[in-house]
Amino acid sequence: MRRLYLNRYCPIILLLLAVICGNVYALQGSTAADGSNAQAVHELGITGAGINIGLISARNVRNTHEAFDDSSGVHVFNSDYSASGVDYTGGSVPGHDTWVAGIIASRGWTGYLNNIGVSPDCNLYSARVVNDSGGILPSYVEDALEALIDTNNCKVIVTAIALDGDADGSSDYSLMYDYFANTRDVVFALASGNNSSNPHIFGDIYNGITTAALIDEPNDFYLRVGSISNPGPTIDGRNKPEISCPGSSQTTTSIGSNTSYYTTVKDGATSFAVPQTGGVAALLLEYANQTTDLSDSHNEVIKAVIINSTFPNILDKSGNFTDPTNQTWHSQRGYGRIDAYRAYLTLSAGKVTAGTSVNSMTGWAYNTLSGSQTHTYFINAQRRERLVLTVSWNRDVTREWKSKPWLYWKYYDEETPRFNIDITITYPSDPCDIIVYSETDALNNLTKIDILLDLTGEYEITLTNTTTKTRDYGLAFELLPSLIGDFNIDYTVDECDLSRIALEWLTAGVEADIIPDDNHIVNWRDFTAFADNWLKIDNRYFTP
Repeated sequence: MRRLYLNRYCPIILLLLAVICGNVYALQGSTAADGSNAQAVHELGITGAGINIGLISARNVRNTHEAFDDSSGVHVFNSDYSASGVDYTGGSVPGHDTWVAGIIASRGWTGYLNNIGVSPDCNLYSARVVNDSGGILPSYVEDALEALIDTNNCKVIVTAIALDGDADGSSDYSLMYDYFANTRDVVFALASGNNSSNPHIFGDIYNGITTAALIDEPNDFYLRVGSISNPGPTIDGRNKPEISCPGSSQTTTSIGSNTSYYTTVKDGATSFAVPQTGGVAALLLEYANQTTDLSDSHNEVIKAVIINSTFPNILDKSGNFTDPTNQTWHSQRGYGRIDAYRAYLTLSAGKVTAGTSVNSMTGWAYNTLSGSQTHTYFINAQRRERLVLTVSWNRDVTREWKSKPWLYWKYYDEETPRFNIDITITYPSDPCDIIVYSETDALNNLTKIDILLDLTGEYEITLTNTTTKTRDYGLAFELLPSLIGDFNIDYTVDECDLSRIALEWLTAGVEADIIPDDNHIVNWRDFTAFADNWLKIDNRYFTP
């Protein structure tokens, strides 16, 4: 029987420290613009209503807590599949799951009415999978998933626990998770784990979103990876974690009483980051339920949209910039910090169709590639814009009912070669059909591209199925406009750019001709536009 891997904390000491330091940051900061940016989506009236989230837990959640009450009663439900009785405090994880539940679904409380969870109007179902001795078996987890997904219609599964062992996607747990993600079309949010050199089991699955943890520094912004957050890749070399989320300084529900609270410590525990991922997925699913399109709620689309909209300019554990202009995926931050509002903007921009010309700045697609088939998307872009594009698909895990040596389900990995999509981007107007970007990756089941475009025109994005298999995929893209006056593309308008406009003053047909007039020369109109953008910075890419 496996043992659960979790950190141990002392909530009383941490709460005293929070009081001494005056830290009332709570969820207000971690869900703000420099956190997960969920508050911006809440302001649109999207709060996770009608979405059921499943929490795979080590202990039961204190569902009688005041922060889980509303006019219709308690909205957190416990289901105990591995041990008898309701147990909040036993074992080595006394309040872990109640803390996680509060980050997801707290509705605020007296004196803290604004400190609501990421998805405060969701229904949260907690399924305990760890027995009183700290043991866990695949059958416990399987029963929990079937109850959460099939019985309680949970569309998001948050797993804030992690297991030791060979986290290469081959364990019974990882195969099981990928099976349910693919066959039930559910979004799985996983923690990368703590205090190790690679993601742990659960965090190594193919079909979910694995989360690293950020701490709120410098200047109370979530810009730095926490010291104990597990980096990637997986031991078989895949790009996990995919995203990073706020994990520290979050005041949340605790188990001591129905009015007690706990503040997560500033070390980067991924247990307190992954509920942000699950909560953001629920917000997007609520929006998807309001549209007439039936394909915007598929887990491949939600995953692609979330990962495509991340904020990449994050500091590593040592405080160094992770160079987002040259490194799309980074072992510590993944593809970047989650941004609920940008993800919403991408999903709400509408669906694009293969074979048609796209003039919008952002959008998404859901489609099916049959064996050796290609799909081509045409996106019109301007020189110096950045094209950010993500394509995601699921690993196909199967299962078979076995009767010996006992009755159980046996899970089987996808036969090799696994389904794979190669991506090529070309500029079709050129007679040489110039290849701007080409990606061949048979290891990962997600590809994210972030490139600077050097020509204006219609770019051709070709997705090629390199296998004989058929598979659905999700696609998300965004065109990021350049800063006016940023001539040297360092993502700030400064003295270097001023030198350029001075050098080309009154010259015709040159780079500094920002606003072409009748004379097509650099003049006061161009300088005025330049001055209006003086010292503007694109925080997604600028490195001081």
